[in-house]
Amino acid sequence: MPYCPKCKAEYREGFRVCIDCKVELVSELPQEETVELPEGQVDDQAALDKYKVLVAEGEQAFDNEDSRKALELLNQASQLNADDPLVWNLLGLTYEALGHDREVWRSFKFALRADPDDLHALWYAAHFLFEQEDYPLAMNFIERYLELETDAAEIKEAEQLKKDISYHLRSLKDLNSGGNAATRFEDDEEEEIPSDKFTILDEDEDEPELEDFEDEELPPEETDHFQADLQLMLTDRNSKCLSCGTALPTDAPYCFNCRKPHLYKPLD
Repeated sequence: MPYCPKCKAEYREGFRVCIDCKVELVSELPQEETVELPEGQVDDQAALDKYKVLVAEGEQAFDNEDSRKALELLNQASQLNADDPLVWNLLGLTYEALGHDREVWRSFKFALRADPDDLHALWYAAHFLFEQEDYPLAMNFIERYLELETDAAEIKEAEQLKKDISYHLRSLKDLNSGGNAATRFEDDEEEEIPSDKFTILDEDEDEPELEDFEDEELPPEETDHFQADLQLMLTDRNSKCLSCGTALPTDAPYCFNCRKPHLYKPLD
């Protein structure tokens, strides 16, 4: 029986050309090579398909205001694909809905680690830091966002956020210098934001030695003012999984033992 080599359709004897593909038929189809995966290895395509389903279901749960279910689904998705900023952005928004600020910032850091120029991650980070009154770092993100954004409506909204951040930066500057923010706002030049606060450490960079922290005074676990940093590094400062008690690096997004989300405090 003749076959179409392109669409694999089977024809009766007497046909020579595929009606649909307009190619000459062949007497036999070539044997497709099958690749056997090592025992225990997950098919990449199957994992990718599962990841997409988990992200879609997690986003739907978030839209339905079921933040706990969204967290469970998105946490599973992040373990299948840590290189997609989408899942980390959704996790950040989910943690924000749950009122877990440290987990929010950690998630946006992972989104930016996956793609430093992801527009959603830059916007979410800038807006979150503005709400947390970390104005210098918020300015870094909104300025980078404005460099990349092309949509006029989005640019207009971002420019307004930048103005709000600038106002607070000048107000802080005036308070520190004893001046009056209301009268000096129009005349002051825009404050230069230190670029060294916007730092992402790659995985292959050397981790800091323990002695680097010996003379450093560690911050308390809870502070009145949120102080952010953009450094993802594994240090001697560990926390514990609230589900199984396993010691975890501070920035671990989930427990490597029980696979539960790494929470710094229990869910309410």
